[in-house]
Amino acid sequence: MSTVFTNIDFNQQGKQVGFAHLPLSAHNDAWGTIAMPLAVIANGQGPTVLITGAIHGDEYEGPIIINELIRHLTAERVQGKLILLPCANTPALRASMRVSPVDNKNLARVFPGNPWGTPTEQIAAWIHDSIFPLCDFYIDLHSGGSSLFIDESAQVVVTDDLCPEVREKSEAMARAFAAKLTVVTNNMGDPRTSCGAAANLGIPAIAAEMGSNGSVSPLGVQRTRFAVERVLNHLGLIKTETQPAEPSLQVFIPAGGNLLSPGDGWFEPVMAIGDEVQAGDLAGWLHRLSEPEAVPLAVHFQVKGRVYSQRTFGATSQGNSLAVLVQNLSEKENS
Repeated sequence: MSTVFTNIDFNQQGKQVGFAHLPLSAHNDAWGTIAMPLAVIANGQGPTVLITGAIHGDEYEGPIIINELIRHLTAERVQGKLILLPCANTPALRASMRVSPVDNKNLARVFPGNPWGTPTEQIAAWIHDSIFPLCDFYIDLHSGGSSLFIDESAQVVVTDDLCPEVREKSEAMARAFAAKLTVVTNNMGDPRTSCGAAANLGIPAIAAEMGSNGSVSPLGVQRTRFAVERVLNHLGLIKTETQPAEPSLQVFIPAGGNLLSPGDGWFEPVMAIGDEVQAGDLAGWLHRLSEPEAVPLAVHFQVKGRVYSQRTFGATSQGNSLAVLVQNLSEKENS
């Protein structure tokens, strides 16, 4: 059950472009809605693939590429069905925020949602209960957002209940996507992401990180365009010549790989994305800039690995992620 309504017929062949609307009675609009752009491109028999963008509103490469597909992809080029949701979190996108300004919730941490909850929870419930059941595969396009510098990657989310066949198909999608890294992660044990929820429903899924720090990366846009094309070819939805890519390196986030700030202050990193570090290496200095006589606190890595992400903001609070390390999956599997 959902209060979301749309003029799109998911069973219709051809190309449809419209909106899904979530009723929202706000102070400045008593009978309004949250309007989410939505398109379906369908032709004949084949897989149904969902692509979402702007799950976080400060990540733009995904929406740019999804809107390109909406404008340029004809039904004749499709064998199956493509469901395109470029602005899943429209309020957050309009505000350039990771979370929705309507309820301060993160759409990527509320799945499976609640059809009678806050607006963000209702959007998650609509995707989970109404869209996911239509789908055979799922691609969720991210780009780090305002708070992160992050290495180009496709993430495969694993959970305790994940079917091995779903993981195998997800990893095959990630190989076809061919980002620099394929990151196998359980999101610190949090199953409430869109890809985690999809995988638990038996839908192979990947989440891509193709940009950084809340900007629009021209290279990220280009690489996302080619990567999405490669996956859609891999799944048999379209047939076209694709841009070749180097094989992706499979990695995972080890226990202790998320370096958390030990206190409040301003963090000065001494590492960069892609650097290889050892346990005990200096990660940076935590300054108390308003206390001139306070000696900066040295912050050290707890485990070895490669720097996958790094905080963009200088100011930090206790518990903020300063950096995340990854290790080669082959080392884990052979240990």
